[in-house]
Order: sequence, then C-alpha cells, then structure tokens
Amino acid sequence: MRIAMVHSSFAIRGGAEQYVRDLSRALAARGHQVRVFSSPSVNAEPADEPVRTRLSNRGGRLPRPLNKVLAHLGDLIDPTGLRVDDLRTFAPDVVHVHNWQGLGAVPVARLARAYPTCHTVHDYALCDPNNALANRGRSGLVDRALRVRSAWLVRRLRRVTLLWPAQRTRDIVRGQVPGEARLTGRVVPLAVFTGVRRPVSWPPGDRRVFLFLGALSEHKGIDLLLDAWREAGAGVGAGAGAGAEAGAGAGATLLIAGDGPRRVAVEAAARTLPGVEYLGYLDGPGKEAALRRAGWLVLPSQWAENYPISCCEALLAGRPLLASRVARPPMASDGSVRTFGDRADLVDLLRHAATLPDAEYDAAAASAAHDGRQLDWERHVDAVLDSYRSVRSRPDLPGLLHHEVTTA
Repeated sequence: MRIAMVHSSFAIRGGAEQYVRDLSRALAARGHQVRVFSSPSVNAEPADEPVRTRLSNRGGRLPRPLNKVLAHLGDLIDPTGLRVDDLRTFAPDVVHVHNWQGLGAVPVARLARAYPTCHTVHDYALCDPNNALANRGRSGLVDRALRVRSAWLVRRLRRVTLLWPAQRTRDIVRGQVPGEARLTGRVVPLAVFTGVRRPVSWPPGDRRVFLFLGALSEHKGIDLLLDAWREAGAGVGAGAGAGAEAGAGAGATLLIAGDGPRRVAVEAAARTLPGVEYLGYLDGPGKEAALRRAGWLVLPSQWAENYPISCCEALLAGRPLLASRVARPPMASDGSVRTFGDRADLVDLLRHAATLPDAEYDAAAASAAHDGRQLDWERHVDAVLDSYRSVRSRPDLPGLLHHEVTTA
C-alpha cells in the first residue's frame, strides 16, 4: 500500500511529530511505501516531500496578532499551499493527515476528493482555533462565531474519516460541534513506540521525585506547577511542619523537561527554588533516564488534553500520574492517576504523593504498569492499517480521482 503522511510542519518536536515519524517507519518496516509531505522546517528529514507555504502564512514582518489572525483565516479559506498535484507522482492509495490546521481545511478537502483520506485527531481544532476549547464560554458572540466556524469545517471535512485517539475526545468534540455526528470516524487508541514489542522492566520509582515532561507554556500548566512547588515548600516530602525557607529541596525533587516560551522562567526557577532541576529538551534515551529517576509524572495542563503522549510514556514505565481534572488522560485508569482542581489542591497533592505509604504507592505503580501494557504499539499499527482499508472502501465517496492516478 502507498501511504502519504501529511503533516503541516515539523518546526516543533512534539508528541504528534514523533508519532508521525514512528508510524511511518513502522508501516515501512511492514513493507508499505510511505512518504511524508510537510512544509520545510528545521526538523524535516531529507526524504520528506516539501509542501508550499500558503499565502496566509507569508506575513513576514507583520505584527504577531495580525499574523495569527491571518493564520486562522487561512485554516478556513486559503486554498493555496498543499495541492493535489503534490501527491500525484507518488499516487497514494490512502492519505493520512495529522494536522489540518496549518495546511488549511480547503486544501485537505480538495485532497479528500482525490484520494481516500483519514485524519488523526491530535487536538480540538474542530471546536476552537486554539485547539484547547480556550475561547468557549467567554461571550455569547464568540460562542456563536465558533459554532459557525465548526459548521464550516464539518462541511469541508465530510469526505475525511476521522481517527479518534479516545472515545472521550470524540465525546468532547461532539458536545461542542453537533455536526460532528455527520462525519465518519472511528476510535483508534494511540500507543507509543518503545523500540520493543513489550514495555521493558522498570525499577521502582522514587515517590519523592516528580517529572514534568512537555511544552513549557502557560496553558500546559508549568507556571501553576512552579507556584505550587514554591508554596508547598518543605511540605513536599518533608512534612508540613518544616520551615518554608528550606524549600522543596528538603525532601523532594521536581524534574522539568521540555522547551517552549516559558523556558527562561523555568531556568530561573531551577536556580532559585530548591529541588527544581531543568533537564532541557530530551530525546528518547533522555526521557527514559528521567522516568527512571521519577516516581510520578505531573500533568498540570489547564485545558482538556486529547491524548498526551507523555502520559503513555509514563504508564509504560509504571509511573503513576498527577493530573489536573480538566486534563485527566483517557488512557489512565482510576488506580493510576490522582487529580487536582486548583493550585491549593496541587500543593496538597504534591505533599501527599511524596509521603504516600509504600503499599499505596506500589498499588498505584502496579496499576500504571498494567495500563502501560495495554498500549501495545504493534496492535495500534494493526488498527491503523485496518482503518486504511476501511477508508478505501467507503461507499459514500463516488467519483474519487485516485483510481485514475494510482495503479491497482
């Protein structure tokens, strides 16, 4: 099977970008022909096929707010950039889109008229241009505008089969976009490639070591986490009776890994707050080393997360999670995750987690390891291939051009 992987850009190195690379290599290893189509970027690979920059992304030195407006408008109405002709020479049997925003709904819709096309839903962009439902509920006018935007997108993507990483993600979108029910989709739970067919055996974690692994941005909750760590003081792993001046270093460690706009603040915290260590951006071996040190993964995100890859990695390592209620990861069972509401809850949870009795922590770690074993990569690739076959056989897509531009 010839498979075109289409992604807007590899300018950042996030979970979705790593997933595209891992899935492409896994499919190629099974004998399929895979080609990645993406805009040129610093993290592009030599074999990637370039996608032209659309007009709405050529703002140059325009003020940042204006560039952002143009980018969002481009997602809806800009027909330039990605073209059907870009894929014609490769003649794919199926197109797998991973990030329609940045490419634009119009080019993706045009692509879906030419080839059987599916889209893995990595975010909530159908509901909100910020991918996080961040604009919902602010005003009646904004909510009405977002509903109009969503209806427009549903019409453009009606030929695309959506691959949902979890039923919860689909339910959240359906609650905000009633027209989603008219779109064809199926739940294909994500997994993480580890290099082996089964999770390796991990040593026990240290419950006094907490790991944040992700983008260093406000919406991901890094500021909230640093404030909570500062407020918890010596109460983290040392008992609330100790003096606050001793800081978290009196008994616990907060490891922070990743990159992003709040990096300078994190670096400053690592210099001034006891127990805080900044590890920078980590590759695969670096993340494994950090997870071996940690006893918990902290997910303080302030928006409804879709399927955070960092949580999959933690569960594979048998590390339980501390997560905000709004971002509770769908792949973690109740025994594997503790949740919090606000900063005060997080302060209490950090203190409690660091001093959890052995039996309770061991039970949480065992639950996490069990959840991790369900995240089987080979089974996931099987499900993706089954989705491709389903997409190619959709009876509601007459007149597809792919029969004219591909071979049998």
